[in-house]
Amino acid sequence: MTAVGDSRRIPVIMFHTIDKPDTGWLWHDLTCPVPLFDAKIASLSRRGYHATTLDEVVAGQTRRAAPIDRRVVLTFDDGYLDNWVHAFPLLKRAGWRGIVYVNPEFVDPGTEPRPNLEDVWAGRVREQDLQSRGFLNWAEIEIMDRSGVLEVGNHSLSHTWYPTSGEIVDFHRPGLATPWLSWNERPDRKPFYLVEDQSSFVPWGTPIHRNGRSLGIRRYLPDPEIAPACAAHVAASGGEAFFGREGWLDELRQVAARADRGRGRLESDSEMKARFSHEIGESARILAERVGHPVAHFCWPGGAYCDESWEAALDSGCASLTVRKSDLARWRTDDPRLIRRISEYRHFSFAGKAFHTTDPGLLPLACDVELGRAGAVQLLRARKVLDALRRS
Repeated sequence: MTAVGDSRRIPVIMFHTIDKPDTGWLWHDLTCPVPLFDAKIASLSRRGYHATTLDEVVAGQTRRAAPIDRRVVLTFDDGYLDNWVHAFPLLKRAGWRGIVYVNPEFVDPGTEPRPNLEDVWAGRVREQDLQSRGFLNWAEIEIMDRSGVLEVGNHSLSHTWYPTSGEIVDFHRPGLATPWLSWNERPDRKPFYLVEDQSSFVPWGTPIHRNGRSLGIRRYLPDPEIAPACAAHVAASGGEAFFGREGWLDELRQVAARADRGRGRLESDSEMKARFSHEIGESARILAERVGHPVAHFCWPGGAYCDESWEAALDSGCASLTVRKSDLARWRTDDPRLIRRISEYRHFSFAGKAFHTTDPGLLPLACDVELGRAGAVQLLRARKVLDALRRS
């Protein structure tokens, strides 16, 4: 039996934000500039590509049918506001469609759709006045889903990080970007983390334990005495100024060691499995309740999962699940529900060097490679060489 992962397949492309890159954002490299995104869609169209759905991908993989035409799926992770402001109008105008994977805990509480490019084109607002930082609200999600242009998918509930051991790798301090600390402390403010300074939500000096993405790890629950002791020590020693004095790190480590009563522990098997089931199942329930139909296509945040969370996703009835390429056993399996995505091709490696590219023509060639078209690998390699030479 030929494995789906080794055969020709419909390309599924991964995007995140479609906006003007903000270098002050920790994950700014996820942002595709608006003109480049528009050019990529145009380049795909010129190459003969058209949009399809994950339902069609799964149906084709169930039939073990090799793709016979140039179809492609566009996916957008995390539910950023700019998906409504920029991507949705551009896709709608071009006659394209896709799927946006949403985390309910990050959905903005606003109740009215905000202005987007359609309002600019109609003369109701200036493009420079559009607000695109933040996350989608339910009104925007419902409109996009009903339109068929951007259906909603499940991206889990929290999209966060948790401690994985008692090892302390750092402490919350000025200038250190660890937004997930604030997310876990104030989940009600998660939708606003891109537009407000949330560093004060967590006391300075709070320990940062070795950590990992929530759906890929067994969570560690630190001794509850350690964090308050460290925060109190910093507060009594000048607050932010404490981190400017010599030896502060060793000093805090000693405070943490003295406060440790040995009550830290890893969650049990039953606790971990219940957490995974809640993350995936409750997210699907909330999304389905808002859009009025089942939401069964699931995407792992950051591609992070483990055997236990994988089983929880299967048990939840997911129609499809994304799989990472490094997971060779699952990548090569013939399970028709598995979705193997490619990047939207703004970065590539050549001759041991990493290159950032603005060439929209690389993406359709990468799609040709996924479809197994003759000569596609050589054409893509040649175009990367030319792009690399231009930038050298």
